[in-house]
Amino acid sequence: MAERKKNAKEFEKQGKKIMSLAKKQGLIAINNRTRFFVDGRPHRRWWFADKSNNLLISVEFGLCDDEAWAMLQRNTKI
Repeated sequence: MAERKKNAKEFEKQGKKIMSLAKKQGLIAINNRTRFFVDGRPHRRWWFADKSNNLLISVEFGLCDDEAWAMLQRNTKI
């Protein structure tokens, strides 16, 4: 039970990190707020829009949490 709470907290922290990093890079982060499970871990789908012109710049099906974080870490737009 403690493991689930730990995973849930990490899941929420990761979402906040993705949102703040996207904001710093001038992007609008949009997520589906629905959790789906891959290998027993919850995931969300993320899309990003350019804040200056409000155009969606991410792929149609969205990026999973780990993919979104990696994209933002590279500091490149899709």
